[in-house]
Amino acid sequence: MAFERLAWAYVAFIWVMSLIPLTMPAMPNSDKIGHFLAYGLLALWFGLARQRKLPHIWLLASLMGIAIEFAQALTPYRSFDTHDMLANAAGALIGTGIAAILLQFLPHTLKTDHS
Repeated sequence: MAFERLAWAYVAFIWVMSLIPLTMPAMPNSDKIGHFLAYGLLALWFGLARQRKLPHIWLLASLMGIAIEFAQALTPYRSFDTHDMLANAAGALIGTGIAAILLQFLPHTLKTDHS
């Protein structure tokens, strides 16, 4: 249960970091890499916490990424970017896939039933 609470705290962290003014390094596509990694970790974390809801986790993480982009469009210091949405969804897909693979190797005693 604590693992899932930390995952929810990470959701809040992503929202906050996505909506505050930030300056990104001048490295090309560094923000896309950040989006990919952030949503990959999000999906991996929830995938391990919820275990049997992997397709839902990918969908919800992707929808959160879309919602954040629309919220950013409402701020004067952030911008709407469809490429960020794609990076979010791709990261969530990979994170969900990694969770699915790891769950195959998890000892039966550590698996929980959240269905």
